[in-house]
Formats: sequence, structure tokens, C-alpha cells
Amino acid sequence: MIILWIGLKTCADFWLAYWSKMISSIHTNTNSNSYYFIIYIAISIASALLVLFRILGITLKGIDLSRRLHNEMFQRIIRAPINLFFDRVPLGRLINRFTSDLDLVDCATPFGVGGILYYPIHLLSKLIMCAMIGTNLVLPLMFVFIGISFRIQRRYSKLYKEVYSLSNYT
Repeated sequence: MIILWIGLKTCADFWLAYWSKMISSIHTNTNSNSYYFIIYIAISIASALLVLFRILGITLKGIDLSRRLHNEMFQRIIRAPINLFFDRVPLGRLINRFTSDLDLVDCATPFGVGGILYYPIHLLSKLIMCAMIGTNLVLPLMFVFIGISFRIQRRYSKLYKEVYSLSNYT
């Protein structure tokens, strides 16, 4: 579904380019602007519907994942030995862990999964579009930016781990 949505977005970009080329050309244009506009609106509505279905799917899967995680965590806590588990773990820490884990699943996971699925395909579609247009400088620049992004990601991951561990202690 994501591939189809990105295909529609790319198609809309190409349609706008074609439309502007037809308007600016000196050839006689047999179609009016309303023809191009209606096709662009149809592509945009189809793209918006696919976005809606993608968001609904990710949200419903996130709710299902949260429900299963809550039930599994609750079952494991209920089945834990009383004399060992509840004597060592304070009730406040247990409730905090429950809520923070479920909050992470409810809030961050759907957006993370959506980004993991969307951005690589979107980047690939833009690279294909640049290659089709004929820009030869895209491929060398792509490798430069990929190298820079991996370096930034490594530094960010180290810093994020330290900040996250500090936020858990406070």
C-alpha cells in the first residue's frame, strides 16, 4: 500500500510537470486547464485515501499490539511468585514500568513503524525520478549523504542511550 501511495505521489509530481509543460508550450493545447486539474485532483484524492488507510491500519495494529502486550505483562505479574517478586520490586516501580512501556507502544511505535516503511521507499522513488529526468549528479551525492547520515546516526544513538539512561534514573 505504501508503494502504491508513493507511486501516486510521484505520478502527481509528473502530472504537474506535464501540465506546466503543456501550458507553456507553443503548441496548440486541445485540453483546457480543467481537464488537467480534474486529473490532478483525482490523483490527489486517491493518494489521500491511501494515506488514510495506511494510518488506520497502523493505528489498529498499534492498538492490538498494546492490548496483547498489556495482557501478557499482566498475566506474568499475576503468575509471579509473591514472596520473591513483590518483596523485591516496589509497587510504584511496577506501575511506572507498566505505564511507560504501554505509552511507548501506544505513542511511539506506530509512528516509528510508519517511518521505517515510508522513508526508504520515498527516497528510492525520488532517486528513480531524478534518474529518469537525467540528473547524473544524484548517484555520487546519494553516497555522500548516506555516509554522512550513518555518521550522524551513530553519534545520535550513543547520545540518546546516555540521555535515556539518565532520564530513567531521575
